[in-house]
Amino acid sequence: MKAGERTFTFVIKEAEEGGYLARCIELPQVHTEGETMEEVRRNMRDALNLAIDHFRAKAKKEKGRVVEITVR
Repeated sequence: MKAGERTFTFVIKEAEEGGYLARCIELPQVHTEGETMEEVRRNMRDALNLAIDHFRAKAKKEKGRVVEITVR
């Protein structure tokens, strides 16, 4: 998964009740699920983008300078 230029790694496991569970290695707070592999992959991208938007908004509320960098 990519957010900007950064690639993120997810571990996907089959859920006991069916479908799939996925969690991001680099950002453990980011996790999702889906009924099919295609759905879980879409949800991974959505969950990652939502988390990054949340972290950016939270950083902008803090006192200090906010600086963005791209990691390749």
